[in-house]
Amino acid sequence: MTTIKFSVGAFAEAAKAIRNIPGGSRNIEILDHARLDAKKKSLTLTMSDLDIEACASIACDVSAATLSAIPRAVLEFFIARDGNGDDLGTLEFDADLKTVVARNGKGRLTTPVLPGSDFFLMGAGTQDWSFKLRANELIEMLRTCEKAMDEKRHFIQGVLLHVTDAELRAAATDGHRVHAVGVDAPELQGAFRDRDADYRGVTIPDRTVKELIRIFDGDESEVTLAGTGAIITVEGAAIRVTSKLIDGTFPDYAKLLQAPGGFRVSVPAKALDSAIGRLLVLPRKDGKGRAETSRPIRMTPVDGGLKLEIKGNDSDAEDLIDCEVEGSGEPIVVNYRYVRDALAAAGGSKVTFAPIEGNAIGVRMLPDNDRSSFLLMQMRY
Repeated sequence: MTTIKFSVGAFAEAAKAIRNIPGGSRNIEILDHARLDAKKKSLTLTMSDLDIEACASIACDVSAATLSAIPRAVLEFFIARDGNGDDLGTLEFDADLKTVVARNGKGRLTTPVLPGSDFFLMGAGTQDWSFKLRANELIEMLRTCEKAMDEKRHFIQGVLLHVTDAELRAAATDGHRVHAVGVDAPELQGAFRDRDADYRGVTIPDRTVKELIRIFDGDESEVTLAGTGAIITVEGAAIRVTSKLIDGTFPDYAKLLQAPGGFRVSVPAKALDSAIGRLLVLPRKDGKGRAETSRPIRMTPVDGGLKLEIKGNDSDAEDLIDCEVEGSGEPIVVNYRYVRDALAAAGGSKVTFAPIEGNAIGVRMLPDNDRSSFLLMQMRY
């Protein structure tokens, strides 16, 4: 028999980080298991759906090196018992590695296991490129772009990461809006693959973006990003996420972020978001009786401030907030949801709306920082 001893708190934290990875692939038996690799003083848990793989490591005491695939129920057993006052957890494997007994305090769970060698590891092979970045910087970039990811078209169903001379930039678009953000360029080892446009980079799939945000949220330590043209790995001190990349050319979004014209409207960000929330008490339903999610809101500078207007099925509502105006132009009409998403992503206290010079269908939303930029396409009111 092999016995592994560890902290229940540490095991539960590692299990929480990886347990969502299988997603809709849980009908494949091995993917409803975590690969357990225990040797020397370290225990590594890995879960995968064959597109994304996450592994987390914790300290342990092990009587003999062990490789197995333990059911999800074992992870949930220790997650449920975390914080019960007894932090010692054990896993006891029989000599044939057919069964494991999980113990903590007075609790016990006995269950069959699968061979660890049956678990497929993605691996990244030889890395073409790598760089280091603070985890919180990476998450801030991904969170800025997350809402603008397209939900259907594969080649833009994610976030582009690419490098310029001065910045590491992230961008996402669904064809109706663009969210982009940059940080000071890290020291890049190797090179991204050449792309069809004037930049080089990789496109991280939407589900991987969401998992990275979930796993590394609040982490301020340094992580290493590395990969090839097909695989990316994000590795911290105790956790590593490996994912396939989107095989397609991301649009040249920079061409859409054209210079704004002379007409500009600046408003307090919180006041605008609150005013939109007040207007949304007026419902509007589509022909099938469902609430519309693509409602336009019209913003018109008037004496005394910025007038916001929205329509219901047979009614309308308006509100007024303070603003600063430069130049003159037509009312700005944009999707209210896109405005709120951009406000949440931008942060800060003030934003400026500025139709693009010579192409008023596109409206730049400029926050009071020079790192992020947004483009919203106008609608009919």
